[in-house]
Amino acid sequence: MDGGSEGGRLSTLRLPSTLVLYSVPLLQAIKRSGYQGKLNAEPALVNGSWVIKVTYEGERPPNVPRTWHGHRVVLEELKPANG
Repeated sequence: MDGGSEGGRLSTLRLPSTLVLYSVPLLQAIKRSGYQGKLNAEPALVNGSWVIKVTYEGERPPNVPRTWHGHRVVLEELKPANG
């Protein structure tokens, strides 16, 4: 609860589903900056904190912000599956 009026409401600032919503415009911004590779984003728990994990194939995307609307962004290269 965040102490809001009329009995309060649940705070969604730390929930993974909120990070999914934030990741959509983040990926769009990266692509608008000219990145042509494959991107994906998902919430991830890193050292006890929820972050937006952006995975990419190929070249590392340039100009990815360290934070997006107050949430840390972590880049990770997607390794090809063996098989």
